[in-house]
Amino acid sequence: MRSLALHRQEVCSLDKRHFNRSRRRLTHRACKPITRKAPCLGFPDGPGFKQDLETMLDMANSLRHDPEKPVFHVMPRHGWINDPNGPVYYEGKYHVFYQHIINGCEWDFGIVWGHAASSDLVHWEHMPPALLPTPGGADADGCFSGCCIVDEDGTPIILYTGVRLRSNPECGPLPPAECDLNLPFVETQLAAVPEGDPTLAMWSKREEPVLPMPPPDMPLVGWRDPYIFEIKGKQGNGREWGMLMGSGLKGQGGAIMIYRSESLYGGWRYDGMLCQADNVETGAMWECPLLLELTQTETKPKLSEQSTGGIQSINDSHTHLATPSGKAPTFRETHTQGGQTDKAVESQPGNFQESFGRSEPQPVASTSGKAAATAGGGVSLLSRQLGDISLGSREDCANAGADPQQAAAQQQHTHLLCISPDAPINPVLYWLGAFDQQNTKFVLEGAKGPLKLDLGDILYAPNLMIDGQGRHILWGWLQERRKVGSYDYAGCLSVPRILSMRGDRLIQEPVPEVSNLRRGRCWKARHEAIEPEEIKPLVGLRGSSLDIELILDRGDASSAGLLFQGWDAAGEGSAAIVFDWERSVLEAIYEAPPRDMGATQDPDAEEDDGLRRVGGPVEMEAGDVRMRILLDHSCVEVYLGTGEVLSTRIYRGHPPEDADAGISFVSYGGTAHVKRCNAWTVKSIWKRDFQPHEQASVFETIYEPVTAVMPMGSPVVPVLTS
Repeated sequence: MRSLALHRQEVCSLDKRHFNRSRRRLTHRACKPITRKAPCLGFPDGPGFKQDLETMLDMANSLRHDPEKPVFHVMPRHGWINDPNGPVYYEGKYHVFYQHIINGCEWDFGIVWGHAASSDLVHWEHMPPALLPTPGGADADGCFSGCCIVDEDGTPIILYTGVRLRSNPECGPLPPAECDLNLPFVETQLAAVPEGDPTLAMWSKREEPVLPMPPPDMPLVGWRDPYIFEIKGKQGNGREWGMLMGSGLKGQGGAIMIYRSESLYGGWRYDGMLCQADNVETGAMWECPLLLELTQTETKPKLSEQSTGGIQSINDSHTHLATPSGKAPTFRETHTQGGQTDKAVESQPGNFQESFGRSEPQPVASTSGKAAATAGGGVSLLSRQLGDISLGSREDCANAGADPQQAAAQQQHTHLLCISPDAPINPVLYWLGAFDQQNTKFVLEGAKGPLKLDLGDILYAPNLMIDGQGRHILWGWLQERRKVGSYDYAGCLSVPRILSMRGDRLIQEPVPEVSNLRRGRCWKARHEAIEPEEIKPLVGLRGSSLDIELILDRGDASSAGLLFQGWDAAGEGSAAIVFDWERSVLEAIYEAPPRDMGATQDPDAEEDDGLRRVGGPVEMEAGDVRMRILLDHSCVEVYLGTGEVLSTRIYRGHPPEDADAGISFVSYGGTAHVKRCNAWTVKSIWKRDFQPHEQASVFETIYEPVTAVMPMGSPVVPVLTS
């Protein structure tokens, strides 16, 4: 998370003038606190009903002013969000923490750990912040990223990086020279435990740091973002834990340090580097490291008209979805032809991957156009470097496992190693390889990668958990791609994704519970021919939060997909999500007339077509292209049946009153066929806000931190409100 800090501070001296500038800036851009002073009159009594009503009214008011704000992605009600932190399953509830600036919509020091909780991954509630900076402490200027893990005695523990600015005179002496990294801030690894509350609403920080400073005399560029996992194979009683630490070596490239201990609370000993790069092409600093032993699933799914897809069956079959209660929910589903309704039938969710198949992912490569464009229109240096690295070929991927030596190599690719390089404008990278438990090494040589975790341009700093069902669930930070404006929020988290391996490839799919957010009748289209350059609206489909399942047959088209219409009078805000068979690329194409959007970019051409494109190559097996699009106002996540994901933003503006969804089928270079398309509107995930036993307003606690949150002199000074 903290390259954001370096990026902001590399040209700014951390002096009194900087603090004053930050204070003036936040005075104008702060998020206004929520207050609950007026009584609720004329409605049925009860705090639960009143709170639900207030939540709905707040959401309606927010969307009236900002139609881009997501409703089924985890995010704070107001303010800035970045890295997901310490997702954990505890006492029958899912908890996800996140980096949060309470009273501002830009990153700055003074960051806290926001908190949301759910019993089913469907309905969420806002919780009070879990961690706040302690004035004069090692985290006086920010509670940076970390993890949460349940100890062997059943107690959750948070381990995180606390920071204090070098210029903060109240934060004690600087580290000794041999342990001083000479950053604008000092990093310390800290711990906190819950105050005996099963809701994990209140946490107490341990006085002694888990790790007060990095090892001496090492040319480190950073030392942060602890991630805990169990080291298997320990002899004797008890467990042995491993702690990864994001870092890098000056002039050499990114690195991951590893520590070992029998106790989560202390006794950590440095055990060398888990792995390190031999150049800076994959980043100078590897943030938010993750290491996970993946679950292997069946190698070849059987594809048939009776198989299911997209959580709820795209083929109208009846497949049981496991829920926390063990019951299979049912949904009303309506058959349509070209959007016209027909007889309603009962349907139950199935499994997205069972019919959507899998094939080989591609190593990191840039797409044509401005695939790695940032909000300001630039392309990161790392993204350009990655586009030039020779990391493998489609032939290598397609032939993986074709001979015994490759099959044996696949058996060694049991672990996922994931890093976030340098800064949020860069893609998250991962390798599939083997972890040596005895020597605590992940050997990059021979590992498969680096590969892009997400083909889009907004995901960064993911985090992992294992839930009560043993599923590996990932959240990532989904950034904004617009400049700071009048809106009172910035960013959200991805829909929770299940990670698994199929053969020798990573599979990502939304958790099945996401389908429980579907509401109303299902819009359907079957066997639609999309003529070249034709724009064929999804007539009758309404809403800005949608769950769309699509099966495309190429026909003789070069590319096809969905066009999302922009609502601005100038025609800005439109984008197409298409699969390009000529280049085997999934991409989003922005801001162009519809008939120009599908112009296939020659991968060998020296000049691009001037369109902004976000995406990447996908190795597709012969057959249909199957995708699931989760559209949440401006936030879009596209899941391919082959296991890849593309996350991006499409800012479409205010839709006219009574407008439809503004989505059309499009095909370029020939006629494509929509074999099946199902779409549902999706409801909000927010049920109500956590209420303490005293029934006091939680927002008066969250959004009025005053001086208790940050020390005097910090670059973020909360705005006092009456």
